[in-house]
Amino acid sequence: MINKQNRSKAYLSIIAILLVANIAMVAFFLLKKDKDRHDKPRVDRRTMISNFLKTEIGFDTVQLQQYDTLSIRHKESMKTMFDSLRGAKDKQFKRLTEGNFSDSVMIEVADHSAINQKAMELKMFNHLKNVRLLCNPDQLPKFDSLFVKVLNRRGGEGRAENRKKKDHK
Repeated sequence: MINKQNRSKAYLSIIAILLVANIAMVAFFLLKKDKDRHDKPRVDRRTMISNFLKTEIGFDTVQLQQYDTLSIRHKESMKTMFDSLRGAKDKQFKRLTEGNFSDSVMIEVADHSAINQKAMELKMFNHLKNVRLLCNPDQLPKFDSLFVKVLNRRGGEGRAENRKKKDHK
């Protein structure tokens, strides 16, 4: 009997030690990950694109100032649109619950959501068109071939990793 109790205490002690070790290891990796994130200064999107337009496309000071004005105006207009969409989401969920999540109500809400998404896409395309209009004829081929690449880089390493995962499937 005593032998079984001693064995049980030994097992419990081993389990407790392993549990503490696992918690310490998880905490170590989580803290290290947070520290790594804060060590790298994040460049905001507008600065990154401005640098790209200057170095890769060859924008001069006047073009960069025009881009900054366009960018600020676009950001403000998109923020307004996002804010209104946030309020629309509440209305959509309310409409879904009022309609008992019927197929017709879900289609109606999805159609309305698609209209909002289309409006956002068109706003983004118009912004890109306006930035493109800032280019002189010599800069247009560079802009057309390289700008998509810089836009895809804006999401950082997370997007690159997602693309690699998709490519491997």
